[in-house]
Amino acid sequence: MRLLPLLFLSTLPALADFSATEQRVRLSFGQKEAQCIFTYDAQQEVDEASPLCDCTTIRLRHGKLIATVDTSTFDRDTEKHIDVRWENGHTTRLTMRFSVPQAILLSARSFRWKLGEKPRPQVLTITLPPGSPIGSITEAALSGEAFDYAPATVERGRRYTVTLTPRSTARPVLNRLLIHTDSPDPRYRRHIIYLQVKM
Repeated sequence: MRLLPLLFLSTLPALADFSATEQRVRLSFGQKEAQCIFTYDAQQEVDEASPLCDCTTIRLRHGKLIATVDTSTFDRDTEKHIDVRWENGHTTRLTMRFSVPQAILLSARSFRWKLGEKPRPQVLTITLPPGSPIGSITEAALSGEAFDYAPATVERGRRYTVTLTPRSTARPVLNRLLIHTDSPDPRYRRHIIYLQVKM
């Protein structure tokens, strides 16, 4: 009688990983720092954790990866990542998504006129939402002389407009409209609107 060899199947250890690989963080106005904590099985060893941004520092402690993020320059929604390599060679990418409140609402960040068309006015509307760290718009200044502009206060501290009209559309041109505010925070102090005549 021929005996068949027995095959012994060993159970492979599960790949080390985090309980969640993504976190969403809602920031408040002027918030300069945020912390995200990712948990994992403390019996597993993290070989290396590398943030993909200089704004992020990392600590490992008892099954937790603690990421501290400098959010002082965040002026719009953004995401940051951390690459983690485990002792068994498995890799994981962690994602942190930051929701940044808008201190100023602009109807557009650029205005365009077609080359050769009739110069027509376009209106930029600026709104300061409730709770904004901006108290008021202090100045609207044009860098260049290719456009006429007329700033107006609709409701002080809440709503402003700037009417923009090219002096000519006979040739391509690019100017910038600079919106200055009274906010001490550099994120909210100045905003740039691009004005362009092009094909």
